[in-house]
Amino acid sequence: MSKKFVLKVLATILLFSFVLLKLDFSKVYEVMINSNIFLILLSLLFVPLLYSIRVLKWDTLLRSVGIQYDFFKLFRVLLIGNFYGMITPGKAGEVARAYYLDSEKSITIPTIIWDKVIDVFVLIILSILSILFLFKDTNLYLASVFSFFIFIVLSAIFLNKKIISFLLSLMNLKISSSKQFIYTIHFIKSDIRLLSKLIILSICYYLINIILAVIILKALSNGANPYIAFTWLIIVLIGNIPITISGLGLREYIAIMSFKALGENAEIGFSFSTLLFLMITLFPSLIGYLFILRSGHEKKNT
Repeated sequence: MSKKFVLKVLATILLFSFVLLKLDFSKVYEVMINSNIFLILLSLLFVPLLYSIRVLKWDTLLRSVGIQYDFFKLFRVLLIGNFYGMITPGKAGEVARAYYLDSEKSITIPTIIWDKVIDVFVLIILSILSILFLFKDTNLYLASVFSFFIFIVLSAIFLNKKIISFLLSLMNLKISSSKQFIYTIHFIKSDIRLLSKLIILSICYYLINIILAVIILKALSNGANPYIAFTWLIIVLIGNIPITISGLGLREYIAIMSFKALGENAEIGFSFSTLLFLMITLFPSLIGYLFILRSGHEKKNT
């Protein structure tokens, strides 16, 4: 067992324990039992739409490099990737999608990487806007701008041809595969029209996330300020930081602190974050796992 994994387990236990200490579970139960079931069921209708947009975004990337698949094939593979992403730090396991397509991996993997880069880029921008809108804290402003700057720098470094070549050389890939990988990465980068379309699709994805979050917030507390639903963007962003296993504890902690800072009780924040995670990530990931089992075997070395 690696030291990193042990540290993540410890961080998860400590942070989740800290979260539990901040909650009154009798109130959590009260919030959940008194929630509006109709609104929760209504919100479920938005989940397939969310994943359809994700499929459309990935399909757009694949078609740009000359690869075409049936929509429902990509939908199934996306759910499989979602499962692997849920159980790996920073959702890195989503690269496993490439191993469920019968196409050259040196072409399909760059499309998944770009899918993730665009997604994080849009999420950071929207999270910064949410922080500016919701919170009156200069330190938060500075931290969010600094995070965006770090993301841009890291992205620029990663997209450097020499750095990509060096990283691929460590993996002992064939020279032809390495060249194809680098070419695909930079081919997508050079298509401004394609990148613009991907950004618009990502914005649509997160706007629907917000609509879903507003409905869930209203289901839990009819008197809650609907603008608090925008904290979901911040919760998702910080929850992707690979500190704990699947963001467990970290996501709930951010939700609790954000809701308290905005005048809502911690129990609603905890319930809000938990319900959205179950609906948007966990349940679709479990469906993805069923597709893995149905295929008869899991792909090796993913």
